[in-house]
Amino acid sequence: MILSTTRRSSGSSSTSVQLILLLGSCYLLQLVECAQGSNSLEKDLTLTLLQKQTLDKFKQRVANRLPRDYMKQDIYLIRWLRARNFNVDQAEQMLNENLKWRKNSKIDTILKEDWSEFHEKYPYNLDTISKDGKPILTGNFGDWDIRAIALAGRMPQLIRYLDSGMEDATTMVRKFQSQGKNVTQFDFLVNMDNYNIVQHGCLQCITFYLALVSSYENHFPGDANKIVLFNTPPVFEIVLRVIRPIMSPITRNALQVYGQDKGVWSKVLLNIADKSQLTPEYGGTYKRQEQ
Repeated sequence: MILSTTRRSSGSSSTSVQLILLLGSCYLLQLVECAQGSNSLEKDLTLTLLQKQTLDKFKQRVANRLPRDYMKQDIYLIRWLRARNFNVDQAEQMLNENLKWRKNSKIDTILKEDWSEFHEKYPYNLDTISKDGKPILTGNFGDWDIRAIALAGRMPQLIRYLDSGMEDATTMVRKFQSQGKNVTQFDFLVNMDNYNIVQHGCLQCITFYLALVSSYENHFPGDANKIVLFNTPPVFEIVLRVIRPIMSPITRNALQVYGQDKGVWSKVLLNIADKSQLTPEYGGTYKRQEQ
């Protein structure tokens, strides 16, 4: 984290300001280089002195309960504090519930499960990077038949599959970090072309959207830097009206929804990633090898 301070107008406070700067200097020097060159990364790592003190308190409370080393890192812990507006008690409760969910749902081994059937019918990809080095998670949602799986009574399996996708993306972020890359989040690009009210906007499909947003908010808060929906038809606004109220302010700020004007959305995507990192339907030149 980077400590940010604000100078007060009173001349008598100069000593206090100097003390704050001194206390934060070591912490600042450790991570300031990581923040340079990426506005989103700098924002992700920046803390006020009070927030840093809250983080230390939170870390002291929960450290002994965290089963994985990556969970003990500040960048992981700060997610839960931000999700609860730095309320330590609420963040602790949220984290505890997540740990219980991960254990009961066997999330640590979810990527080892056989998802071949789902990946064939509901594919996503995680093989390109953004201009600032983030993994890019992509999916052609308009090609997914949500109604079919809802009628088959397999919606819980689809939600679990999507949880595996989120786990896949966050695992990739940690892999990048282990390689010394300055990455704390991923970008999520969703192609809504072919979206239709029958396969995607049916009454049974609403459960899918609510479960998807709820799982992301409760288990992967703030892990996506940008969530970009493009080729979005006007009819999707019905779904947005349902799910926006359960989104956190962080997720609502990350969400960008663009219509079917390629001249508009292609500029947005090309601002996120080079053409070589986007497939043709995303406005790029990347050609994915058939698996």
